[in-house]
Amino acid sequence: MDFSKLPRQFARTGPAPQSRFRLWGSVAVASILVAAQASPAFATIDNTATANGSGPSGPLAPVTDSVSVDVIDAAPATTVAKSWAFASPGGDVNGDGNVDPGDSVVYTYVVTNSGNVTIQDVGLTDAHDGVNGALVFTNPTTETDNTVAGDVPGTTNDSDNSDGFGDGVWDVLGPGDVITFTAAYTVGAGDFTAPASSDGDIDNTATVASLYNGSPVPDSTGPAAVPLDNTPRFTLDKVADDITDRAVGDVVTYTYTLENTGNVPITNVTLGDVENGSGSLSGPNFASWTTQNGSTLTGNTINSFNPGSIAVYSATYTVTQSDVNTLQ
Repeated sequence: MDFSKLPRQFARTGPAPQSRFRLWGSVAVASILVAAQASPAFATIDNTATANGSGPSGPLAPVTDSVSVDVIDAAPATTVAKSWAFASPGGDVNGDGNVDPGDSVVYTYVVTNSGNVTIQDVGLTDAHDGVNGALVFTNPTTETDNTVAGDVPGTTNDSDNSDGFGDGVWDVLGPGDVITFTAAYTVGAGDFTAPASSDGDIDNTATVASLYNGSPVPDSTGPAAVPLDNTPRFTLDKVADDITDRAVGDVVTYTYTLENTGNVPITNVTLGDVENGSGSLSGPNFASWTTQNGSTLTGNTINSFNPGSIAVYSATYTVTQSDVNTLQ
């Protein structure tokens, strides 16, 4: 090989031939690695190192080498944890620890950016099957600035909602950061009778929607169930129009008042009466609703007896001679 044709830095006075081979081999291997790791510019951290020096005859030509470091793929994601508690103070009106009509509860929604990129326009909705009004979310005025794996100084204060909550969304939420929403709800009597509450709960599922660079992030959901104090109970009051010195042939009229004093419907309500007179009791038969509250009736059977409903039945009995002879 004619070394006189090589660049000055590779002349005979330089490193031994085997050293020069190692240098060329290192450059070649580095070039192969860079080519193998090549990624789109937006997905890599690119670095080029440059070495300068001088030989006996003056400055040498700079030598360079580059490395591209692949950046982890963007994985935008959120989580939401939903819980409830009695409003404080006075949310549990009667202090029994159970959820009754008139009690107030507060839902808390903890929304976390669980991905590895900053997201935008974080919004919350709640599929709430309570019947006593829609939920209104508070503006989460503060956020918890957390670090994530590999986080470095300088990523604090990377969440922002400086334009306010009038648009119903939190503007910017950094990785690992948390915002907390709340909403209040007053339990109504209708929650105990609504078909959606037939399982004994007010069920809710919160959903968080957000964007990453203008594209939707997969929604995250968080359920919660408020157990209702379902207490089926009713009362019966029976009176006679006159209970004193009834003679043979007198007609006694009985009135029966049924009231649903619980907070859930009662079904298939029937009324019977057993008496020890020798004659026959006519009834009891349904007479009227004092308060119906949507209750339904077929004949003398109340199909659905709703809370607060009052039904009146009546029956008659004619006093016999046998009654006077034996019931002394």
